[in-house]
Amino acid sequence: MMFPTKADRNRDRAARLHREAANCITLAVRERDAAHSAELIDEAVRLERRSQQLADAK
Repeated sequence: MMFPTKADRNRDRAARLHREAANCITLAVRERDAAHSAELIDEAVRLERRSQQLADAK
């Protein structure tokens, strides 16, 4: 039985965070309340930054 390496786990988590960021943007576009939309966009940016950090990690 092979266990995933740290790089594999980071890549998988980065992909998950990227999908979550995309979901936040989708919800923000549909949101009628500007304040809530802004919060969702901020969350998407935070998630995408973390996703990039994990993707770039060796």
